[in-house]
Amino acid sequence: MNRLRYHLLLLGLLPLLLIMPMVILTSGTLVHSQLILNNLLSDYSRQALLVSELLANRPEIWQNRRLAQDFLARIADIIPTRLQLFDAQGYLVASSDPGDALLIGTRFEFPSQNTAFTAGNIVLVQVRNDEGLLAPILDGSNDLRGFVFLNTPFVEITRRTAALHWILLATGGGGLVLGTLLALKLARNLEHPLQRLSRTAYELALGTAPPRPLPEEGPRELQLLAQAFNAFLERLQTLEKARKRLLANLVHELGTPLGALLSAVQALLSGAAEETELRNELLRGMEQELQRLKRLTEELAHLHDQAFGVFELRYQSINTSEWLATFLATWAHAAREKHQQWIVDLAPTLVNLEADPDRLAQALGNLISNAIRYTPAGGSIRIRAFTSATEFHFIVCDSGPGIPREELTRIFEPFERGSAAQRFPQGMGLGLTIARDLLYAHQGHIEVESTPGQGCCFHVSLPLNKPNTNTAP
Repeated sequence: MNRLRYHLLLLGLLPLLLIMPMVILTSGTLVHSQLILNNLLSDYSRQALLVSELLANRPEIWQNRRLAQDFLARIADIIPTRLQLFDAQGYLVASSDPGDALLIGTRFEFPSQNTAFTAGNIVLVQVRNDEGLLAPILDGSNDLRGFVFLNTPFVEITRRTAALHWILLATGGGGLVLGTLLALKLARNLEHPLQRLSRTAYELALGTAPPRPLPEEGPRELQLLAQAFNAFLERLQTLEKARKRLLANLVHELGTPLGALLSAVQALLSGAAEETELRNELLRGMEQELQRLKRLTEELAHLHDQAFGVFELRYQSINTSEWLATFLATWAHAAREKHQQWIVDLAPTLVNLEADPDRLAQALGNLISNAIRYTPAGGSIRIRAFTSATEFHFIVCDSGPGIPREELTRIFEPFERGSAAQRFPQGMGLGLTIARDLLYAHQGHIEVESTPGQGCCFHVSLPLNKPNTNTAP
């Protein structure tokens, strides 16, 4: 029952499920009671006619009350109900009930022969406080000699049947009300989670209330809807935090080179351009700051491509040995400038690789850039490359501060910067994210191992041949 379809089905069927048994029970009871009444009426009518026929040719009974009383006593075992004999004037002649002894000779009012009886008719009448069948006793000349009265509970049965009818009708009405209330409760159980979802989404859109997760309750479909909304809300909050970090990092990343460029320009305008050595030093510094701004724009462009799904690769066949020699030369110079040991171990038999050389250089360059940045002077940078039967492997190891174990799962998230990076404020925390995305776009993967205080190693694996798809995850 923990499905929305069953709730809706029950919502429509519940009143019927409660009412139909009542209707069936009521109909069955009424039909049963009517059958009982008809059968009783038929049986009692036959008994009354039998007694009437027996007495039709017994004129002496009407002359002697004792004979009449003996006659009723003899047939009492055959007809167990109370029998009373009345003469044509309505006087009680005999009764099978000993309690009527004092009423013998008492006159009772009956319908007249002309209005109540024709030949052999039986009517349902009330004699004093008793109800029953009254049958005329006619002689051979069709003259009225008297009446036989069979005391029957027809009126009481009819009254009880009518009462039962109203009881069942009230029960059916109660079932309808109960079914309606239960259906209303089910409807409200479905309505409240949807109202809560729409209200929370509306508040979130307008920003009138702080976002809050929804309780995951109700039918399975509503639970899944609440789970989806909570996942969306969590993602939205993550993006909002990332946006704030992005703005803060942008202010810092743009402010530092722009400030340096402004100072250099002001120095040149103030006469530094006249001194060749100072001018060249300032221009080199300006070039470095412009390179830094260029890397920043490249990182932001990658972030835009990733967000809008326009990430594309241009595959080429790369001579791995020649490409690595050219690619690593620039980074070797940067490492030596920081007085770091630059150690390269390339396998002698490197197989050609199908990849986008520019994107691959960007990904691997980010890894080497981080290694150079976080490795102190006198430390070492180790580069190793080799190929297996199906993959190209590239490993970058440094002797920097390393990454704590609890931060290893977060270092590839956008704008995430580890504790060691706090001492090096440069960068937006996008380098590893970009490297991971570019490698995933090549259907490759990246792993990291690190021991705090002993540096870390990044292991890149790429398929040698072009994969079937080339979009980033």
